[in-house]
Amino acid sequence: MALAAALALVIFTIDTFTMLASAVAVLYVLVIVLAGDLGSKRIVRTASAVCATFTVISFLISHANDWETQATLRLLFSLAANIVTTLLLLRRVGDEAALKESEHRYRTIFETLAIAIWENDFRHVMAELTSIRESGITDLRQYLADHPGLACDLRRSVRITDVNQTALTLMGIPSKQEFFTSLDDFLPDRDGGFVNFLVALFEGQRDFQSETTVRSRDGRLIPILVAISFPKDGTGLDRIQASIVDMTERHQFQEALEASRQELEQASRAAMIGEISASIAHEVNQPLSAIMTCVQAGTRWLDRTPPDISEARAALQDAAAATEHAAQVVRRVRMLLGKSKSESAKLSVDAVLGEAAQLKQKELLTAGVELQLSLGAPAAVIRGDKILLQQAFINIITNAIHAMETVRDDSRSLRVESRQDKDGIAIRFLDSGAGLGMTAPETLFKPFNTTKVNGMGLGLAMCRSITMAHSGNISLRNRDDGKGAIVEIRLPSHVDEMETAEPLTA
Repeated sequence: MALAAALALVIFTIDTFTMLASAVAVLYVLVIVLAGDLGSKRIVRTASAVCATFTVISFLISHANDWETQATLRLLFSLAANIVTTLLLLRRVGDEAALKESEHRYRTIFETLAIAIWENDFRHVMAELTSIRESGITDLRQYLADHPGLACDLRRSVRITDVNQTALTLMGIPSKQEFFTSLDDFLPDRDGGFVNFLVALFEGQRDFQSETTVRSRDGRLIPILVAISFPKDGTGLDRIQASIVDMTERHQFQEALEASRQELEQASRAAMIGEISASIAHEVNQPLSAIMTCVQAGTRWLDRTPPDISEARAALQDAAAATEHAAQVVRRVRMLLGKSKSESAKLSVDAVLGEAAQLKQKELLTAGVELQLSLGAPAAVIRGDKILLQQAFINIITNAIHAMETVRDDSRSLRVESRQDKDGIAIRFLDSGAGLGMTAPETLFKPFNTTKVNGMGLGLAMCRSITMAHSGNISLRNRDDGKGAIVEIRLPSHVDEMETAEPLTA
């Protein structure tokens, strides 16, 4: 500022008090240029205004009484030079301010970015790769395998020119001055990622991304994801930025996820074993009850005087049949839950329903339930597992008996219907119990979900599994007249026709 002020006074003195017939005032542009070096538009405008004022004052003093044409032209030329110089300097100052702002913004982003960044000088690497290519080598990977020391030399030649604060934190280094100077300082001795990088660069790829590890200042290996982009014109190889993402937390999360998956698999296997055990216990409970009833009846026949051997023998035969049925139930339930192929044969649905009702006859009589059979599909034959289907029907009848425990004895009835139509076979069980109430029907088919105090919640779940194994479906709803519930099973229509038979009613 002092130099500019002194220069302005010298130019004003020469222009005003000498007889030089030249545009001395043009030299004021030097004052404006000196002011422009301060980088302030306000100073440039002030200096321009002062110089223009000095130019006019000097003209008025020197030519107040004689307005020569040449003097006036020199005045106008000096003012024009002043204006043009001022405009150019204002533009330059604005550009420099914008450039400084951009550099400041870039530096702020660079330093505060959550991703670690370090700049690399790849000029020597590129020169070496270019020389290899010009020598006729096309397979760089094989060339590096034949010359194992070359990759190490190239790695040592890559200089680190700058790093951000995140990179310092990642590597455990307090300042940039203490950061590693080359890639070889922190890459492990056996790092295949750098070879892959050299191959990608040799093949002309513009972007490279790879997972590798780096060694921190304290020797700790850090898994990272590195991404590098190269300029298309091949310039700026001395400041190529590498973006680094710390993968430690991700690897820890993956390990925790894998451990959780294994624990979940173990829990699922344990739950499956529990479900199979509970299902077998649930299904065997009914045959065991029948065995107990037959054995007790046989004991009573033998305790008579004289003993009734024939009745006792019949009771023991029933117990033996129930034992065989229990063994078959266990085997079939294990096959069903284990997704094994069950035994399949042609079956009459009405016959299986009739046998199931016969097996539950004593329990129905004891509970005071009136059984009504209306089996209208005697000609329908399906292919299925008799024991499983029979067990499903028995489960539904048992649930119906339990559902009618709270109603009067004279109001307990169970109606079993079957009919065949174009869509297949429909089997319905209609009880006169309390119905479903507010319970959602779908929830009752889920394992271990029950409305009974001592129930296990497996009966209907097993019925659904058995029905689905026979390509059918099962549904549960309240009766339209509000006097109980309806369980309906529909089996597919791919049936054979048996000899014509009359509907069975009871």
